[in-house]
Amino acid sequence: MVKFTNKPKGRTSKRQALNKKYKIEKKVKQHHKKLKKEARKMQAIGGAKRQSKDMVIPNMYPFKKQVIEQLKRKKDQEQQEKKLKRLSKKNKQEDVDLEQAESKANLYEQKAIVVEEQVEQFEQENDAINKDHKKYIHQVKKVIESADIILEVLDARDPMACRCKQLEREIMGMQGEKKIILVLNKIDLVPAGNAEQWLNQLRREFATVLFKANTQNQQTNLANNSIYKKTLTQREDLADELTSSSKAVGADKLLELIKNYSRNEGIKTAVTVGVIGYPNVGKSSVINSLKRSKACGVSSTPGFTKGLQEVIIDQKVKVIDCPGVVFDSENKDNVLLRNIVKIEQLDDPRAPVQEILQRVAKNDLLLQYKIANFNDVTEFLVQVAQARGKLQKGGIPDLDTAARIVLQDWNQGRIKYYTVPQAKMDLE
Repeated sequence: MVKFTNKPKGRTSKRQALNKKYKIEKKVKQHHKKLKKEARKMQAIGGAKRQSKDMVIPNMYPFKKQVIEQLKRKKDQEQQEKKLKRLSKKNKQEDVDLEQAESKANLYEQKAIVVEEQVEQFEQENDAINKDHKKYIHQVKKVIESADIILEVLDARDPMACRCKQLEREIMGMQGEKKIILVLNKIDLVPAGNAEQWLNQLRREFATVLFKANTQNQQTNLANNSIYKKTLTQREDLADELTSSSKAVGADKLLELIKNYSRNEGIKTAVTVGVIGYPNVGKSSVINSLKRSKACGVSSTPGFTKGLQEVIIDQKVKVIDCPGVVFDSENKDNVLLRNIVKIEQLDDPRAPVQEILQRVAKNDLLLQYKIANFNDVTEFLVQVAQARGKLQKGGIPDLDTAARIVLQDWNQGRIKYYTVPQAKMDLE
């Protein structure tokens, strides 16, 4: 009888019993453990055995020797290429380091050159300023010596800060009867009552005239207005109307006073009038108002008038204009507030702003710039920069630009400020 069994066709299964599988894995682990143990022993002895990666060539191979030499040459060549790569990589790194060092050295040299140039430029500017200052002082003294009548132009907002009593004493000590007339200019920037108080106080020392220069745009036929003391005391509305107009105020009174001083034993004689004063107090504007035409150049730029200029008012009166001079004894912050230095050239525009905050009432500044309350100059400039949109990258307020804006407003009279005479302050 034939036996039939069901045998699968094709490949047989590789599955095996689990006990057999675990037994094999166990023997493999033991074998690996044994090899590691022997390797540790050999390493401790110092004779660690490394398997050679060289190709094994049978001894019966006919060109065994040539093949071995060829493989050796190839191996030496590969090692040489590796060495060359390492050297080239190292040289590149050294070249990069050298280039970085050279670039840094060049950068430092350029910065040093820039600093030296800035120092030289600063020294040259200082030398030029000192030379101009000496030249201007010489011109002022020349005007004083040649003039019969001296007009000292003062800023009505702070007259005492614009006076140079040392120069006044020198004028009074000179030979000849030289007369000094104080011209209180820019009375349109102060209240009428304040101008009257200063007029009463200054008249105790020298003849004083209230004045407002002409601001009309035409070249000739500049108009004048007359203002009287009664107008100041009794009709302040009319005084404000006169001073707020573009016509000159006080030119006729000043010219009349000059001609009265020119009389010698009842006979009018020709006189030379010298105009002196600090920069940007309105000396050239006073002369133009007397001439009733634009005979002298006028600008708010510091140092615009650089030399002497003679202007013939009429047959009897000749006026000499000269540059404004600041003497060395002056306070630096006060000097900067008189628009003597260009705002763009100020190294630290915040220091004069601090002086403005000390002089001007806080409420006036709050109303002028429409900002909130502040405690110091930094908070004030931050709010001004934010209100005017002067911001740097990242929304940081540009304090220097804000300080220059405030100084520009101060020079143009937008910030209301005036001083009170000392006698009035003592009474209060």
